[in-house]
Amino acid sequence: MKKIKRSLSILLVLVLSLSLLIGCEKEKEVVKETELSVSTVKVEKRNIAQAVKYPGTVRGVNEVYIMPKASARVTAIYVKPGDGVSAGQTLLTLDSSDFEASIRQAEAGVAMAEAGKKAHDIQLENARLGYERTQKLFDAGAASQQQLEAAKSAVEVLETGSIEATLEQAQAGLMLAQTQLNHCTITSPISGVVGSVNLSLGDTASPTSPAATVSDTSRLEIETLVSESEVSYIKNGSVVDVLVKAAGEKPFKGKVDSVSSVADPMKRNYTVKVVLDNPDNKIKSGMFAEVVISTVSKDDVLTVPLAAVVPRSGRQIVYTVDSKNRAREIDVETGLRDHKYIEIISGLKAGEQVITKGNTLVNNGTLVRVVSGGAK
Repeated sequence: MKKIKRSLSILLVLVLSLSLLIGCEKEKEVVKETELSVSTVKVEKRNIAQAVKYPGTVRGVNEVYIMPKASARVTAIYVKPGDGVSAGQTLLTLDSSDFEASIRQAEAGVAMAEAGKKAHDIQLENARLGYERTQKLFDAGAASQQQLEAAKSAVEVLETGSIEATLEQAQAGLMLAQTQLNHCTITSPISGVVGSVNLSLGDTASPTSPAATVSDTSRLEIETLVSESEVSYIKNGSVVDVLVKAAGEKPFKGKVDSVSSVADPMKRNYTVKVVLDNPDNKIKSGMFAEVVISTVSKDDVLTVPLAAVVPRSGRQIVYTVDSKNRAREIDVETGLRDHKYIEIISGLKAGEQVITKGNTLVNNGTLVRVVSGGAK
């Protein structure tokens, strides 16, 4: 029994010792601090210009809304949106039967007026000959004054020009009928790309509604409104970035074409027009665009990437890494910013490293491990 008790005591001691060792080991694991991986970048001096984005819609510099000039049924459509067309190319045709009848009627009127003109010319010639004979007889004393005046009046009546006016009126009617017939063929006035076709076969075209839209998209225009506090920084000819997300993430280069000198009376904004070339036709008319225009600028100022600055309770802070690899919180005063960098007015010095990735996860004193891949 003594041996059994002794063995149990030894076993109990071993179990207790092992439990204590495991507990200590777990305690050590609990208190072990984990490093947080972050990326840093150096504080550097550079030129910076504050950029403001203004929304707008892309349009062709030469964009035409084609209005029908005749009210008639659509008989054929030769193009669809996106097709390239040349000036004078037929887009749609309308029912011309009524206008063809008008032409035949006008042609008959012209023929009748021409016949009347021929008869009139014969009458006029005979009247002139009669007047000449009467004049000779009057000079010889063989005709009276009354006969001479009657012969003269006959010529003057035929020389009033009424028959010529009748013929011109008939010819004008024929020209009008031909013009109306030509209106049944709707053509493009410019070379460009069809933006829309607003009629279908069988529809009746109306002179008050556009039948189609054609844009010359080789050169585009964006019209936007700029506030009165920033318009003074915008100059004609300035190069600007144009963001058209539907055509790609990379900005396109545009140029300020005009700046309005008179503000909108309601919004107190000024109209600014920006033009850009579109040789590859990547940008379509009607796409949404953002014009990025630089306003205030500064040279050789301290800057950090936008991602380095973290807003906290109304403060602007950045995190640096000290010699013990711990994040240190620093209050900074910021200034101008563009789409990548922000000016640091106070709080940092050139050459310091600031955290750009992982800075939203750290606090003052957090143990960190710097890895590559910081913002540039």
